[in-house]
Amino acid sequence: MMLHKAIEGFFISRRADNIADTTLAIYRHYLRLFAERIGDVEMDRIDADQVVAFAAWLQTEYVPQRLNGDTAPLAASSLANAWSAVRSLFGWAERRLNTGRPDRAWQRPRVQYVTVQPFSEEEMRRMLDAAQFTRPAATTRRTIFRMKRPMGKRDKAIVLLLLDTGIRASELCRLRVEDVDLNSGIATVRPHGTRQKTHGRAVFLSKRTIEAVWDYLASRTAHPADPVFIKTDGLVMDRMRLAHLVKRIGLRAGVEGAYPHRFRHTFAIQYLRNGGDPFTLQRLLGHRDMDMVRRYLALADDDAQRAHKTASPVDRWRL
Repeated sequence: MMLHKAIEGFFISRRADNIADTTLAIYRHYLRLFAERIGDVEMDRIDADQVVAFAAWLQTEYVPQRLNGDTAPLAASSLANAWSAVRSLFGWAERRLNTGRPDRAWQRPRVQYVTVQPFSEEEMRRMLDAAQFTRPAATTRRTIFRMKRPMGKRDKAIVLLLLDTGIRASELCRLRVEDVDLNSGIATVRPHGTRQKTHGRAVFLSKRTIEAVWDYLASRTAHPADPVFIKTDGLVMDRMRLAHLVKRIGLRAGVEGAYPHRFRHTFAIQYLRNGGDPFTLQRLLGHRDMDMVRRYLALADDDAQRAHKTASPVDRWRL
């Protein structure tokens, strides 16, 4: 079977397996690049040298065309996505077409995890303020003033819900009105796709978050099956739009590096700092294992060590 035909069959099979649309989009991008570099050849004629050459090209010659104009080389995480796409294709082809596995010559790129950087309390206060109000405006005829933003109620609810629950951006975007019980303060995150990331679970809302979500929903006509958060045109809020929204709020607030997943980090770190147990945190975050929770625990331990150095009576009393 020719490569382009195999890729077509691969995506039909993956969609039938309920692979997440975002994952399919990533795979489609890198398999398109792979087909362009290899050419439309028979699957069983692709060898290990061609696969390794493609991997080398991605690392050294490929110039990404990003929406923000950034043309920096692919990060290790992006190379790992490309690796996953090619490996998945040949894994499927081995099962369905009895082809070989030249992809095994491509070693998985090592991803170096960046240091988790949660928001500080001061940053969160500034972002909540920026979500609700415009920047100060000054005129020659009146004093400096600020106005409420048209979508301030929505954006305040988004900021508080992300921080209060630690849910992922895509999970927030998929929330329906019927999923959020404002009387009990419980939001139901429905399982999605292959459930590798989004597991069905309940998350809990504080009184301030409940009030903010109620205030936003009360400002529009919302039916049980409607998404909780919508764009100004009434369409569903997607995670890319949400990322841009959070970034703009951060810019107005003077907070660098604001993105939705950083709220998840902040929720996890604060949960552990305030005495929450790691096993409950794993369930609330929807993690399959404890790997990420251990990273949060390490940060919490560092905090405890720094606090001990500051508060230790032996050190402070110079005994």
